[in-house]
Amino acid sequence: MANTVMSNIEQCLLDKSDFLLSGGAGSGKTYTLMQTLNFIFNKNPKASVACITYTNVATNEIKERSPYSKLLVSTIHDFLWDEIKDYQKNLKNTVLGLLADEKANKGTGLTYSGEIEITEGTFNLVEYKNYRDLAQGAISHDDVLKVANKMFATYPLLSKILSDKFDYILIDEYQDTQVAVVEIFLEHIKVATSNSVCVGFFGDVMQSIYPTGVGNISSYVKSGAVKEIVKEDNYRCAVNVIELLNKVRSDIHQNPARLSKDGTVANKTGSITFLYSKQDFDLDAFQESAYSNGWDFNDAKETKLLFLTHRLNATRLGFGELLAAYKYADNLIGNEPDRFAQHLLKIGGILYYYSLKDYSYVIAEIDIKVKSNVDKNKISSLLKEITSKQTMSIHDVITKMSNEKLVRKDDRLIEYINNNLEFYNSIKELHFSQIVAYYKYYNDFSPYSTQHGIKGAEFNNVLVVMDNGKWNQYNFQYYFEKTKGKESIITRTEKIFYVCCSRAKDNLIVYYPNPTPETLSRAKELFGECNIYRL
Repeated sequence: MANTVMSNIEQCLLDKSDFLLSGGAGSGKTYTLMQTLNFIFNKNPKASVACITYTNVATNEIKERSPYSKLLVSTIHDFLWDEIKDYQKNLKNTVLGLLADEKANKGTGLTYSGEIEITEGTFNLVEYKNYRDLAQGAISHDDVLKVANKMFATYPLLSKILSDKFDYILIDEYQDTQVAVVEIFLEHIKVATSNSVCVGFFGDVMQSIYPTGVGNISSYVKSGAVKEIVKEDNYRCAVNVIELLNKVRSDIHQNPARLSKDGTVANKTGSITFLYSKQDFDLDAFQESAYSNGWDFNDAKETKLLFLTHRLNATRLGFGELLAAYKYADNLIGNEPDRFAQHLLKIGGILYYYSLKDYSYVIAEIDIKVKSNVDKNKISSLLKEITSKQTMSIHDVITKMSNEKLVRKDDRLIEYINNNLEFYNSIKELHFSQIVAYYKYYNDFSPYSTQHGIKGAEFNNVLVVMDNGKWNQYNFQYYFEKTKGKESIITRTEKIFYVCCSRAKDNLIVYYPNPTPETLSRAKELFGECNIYRL
């Protein structure tokens, strides 16, 4: 199967035909991407290739795997910004045009609620920032794709310039990209350049779990504009887990693909368990049961406990009040934490590694220079004083560490606090342990994660808790009972369920509190009656 997949991709590359590599979880899509790059550069070492991804993490992974110095690897946002940033006159006209579009038809342009009327003379440059301030010409992360799409649609020369730069453009995790990105590469560029650049998409429609993602490009496949190549391997999961995954989805039927030296299947048999109870999930109770035998929840790299929302995790880990104080959770636990969260993460790291007696980390992170053993002893005494006091609050720790010049409150932090006094007053008296708990969670040092946060990861043991967390976009009962009239919620829930189950390399347990008879009936279909247990 793998050879057939690559031969189909190679033919598309030779023909300069756009293609889609569809592969389920654990199928080795990134490996196939690297094989594709190898083929391109072996055929033509001077080929100009761009590989664009959804996240910085994915970008770094491809950079680490690739030996090709001429390969451009970038996030989608950075790639498109680099293509448009030098055309400032066109950029300004585009931003003004999108503002006008929004006024004429809501949802079609850029929103602006400021008091200053934005005209051609309001700002000189359009800049890409981590915030939006249109009066100053600053567009944000979410704006870049909309602006780029409008520019490529309006100025065909942009497409010609881009196609002259690249022979091949490969888009990883395509299902997470927005519609605007697909339109740029499959419509605007193709119209303007007579298909001179070959575009390859890699991903899985079943793992499109972000609401902003395009999800699929099936319309382009059906029209013949893109050739779909399906990869049915599963190198990651145990045989029992693969059988479950094949029952969850019907579009791709995966087969165990890991081989031993003698050519036989080497995927483990593994185990799948549907565990239910009348009680909400309790980790202590689970660890006291026989079902946790062999599971080490202190090893976050091999064992993971998945809830649907960050708030469910934060409550159990001990920083629920800190998270609840944030109007937007992403400002605390997203890819770009705000200024205050960054300060807490620095403090949390110092306190966490001090507790592990990793003094080299502490010395590297604190703001003052350590020149002697006297300095070391003084710092150790200060941190011991902080961590041993049971009454220390978040405010106390921030103040103490700033006064002692361990982690200074700089002008940006002071400005943040002054501009967000209501928020600061709501969290400053919380116990400082919430800082350390937040740090451990943010850096994946705890067994807890969200069902969204582990996409792309894999663990020996995975425990998934079927708790909606009052998030009405998902409903596990609707999914198991196939509730009529709730199809969109069921589809979203099915995808997140698939992503969670497919993280397990060896052992998977799904915990369901208070299931209905209908839910149990469906669970028996998926897991097999012999794998259903009551805790």
